[in-house]
Amino acid sequence: MSVARKAWLDAVAGALDARAIVVAGLGANARYLPHLPLEGPHFALCDAMGAAIPVALGMALARPDRRVVALEGDGSLLMNLGILATLGATRPDNLTVLLFDNRRYEASGGQALPGVEVDFVAMARAAGIAVAARLEEPGALAAVLARNAGPAFHLLPTRFDPAEGIPPYSERPDEIRLDFARRLAAR
Repeated sequence: MSVARKAWLDAVAGALDARAIVVAGLGANARYLPHLPLEGPHFALCDAMGAAIPVALGMALARPDRRVVALEGDGSLLMNLGILATLGATRPDNLTVLLFDNRRYEASGGQALPGVEVDFVAMARAAGIAVAARLEEPGALAAVLARNAGPAFHLLPTRFDPAEGIPPYSERPDEIRLDFARRLAAR
């Protein structure tokens, strides 16, 4: 069973406090980010496939006093699988990765991923990430995001909907950077 992306995103927004930092990778998650009721700092990567987890890792290491959540797509993670080993080696306890798994390169038009089943949860565990699981419904996110047992990796089975009303990018990169810096300084 898969869940609509917006249901996952609404659950994330509802579970985080104003001190949490959210980093969204290329595509739909980044485009939704400024439209979510997030009080805390958030950073949307507009043109950097596979970079949400590395950027979030840098933030988690630089700010161990803050919860950091990376929103990444399965196609983007395939572009940078080595980051799982880096997470396993650095073990930041304040970082949670949420992987939106819809078996598509959605940002570039919805092309299917390679025709092989990839067990991302098993890969995360094999890389030394002890907290790795598949979630089945958005209601589970509140408890997952409340724990400080990281790094944590959670796969979110996400329905691919070519008719989904994903908002267009509403901020330019310089606006994203300035808004992030302002929110980070305020909290």
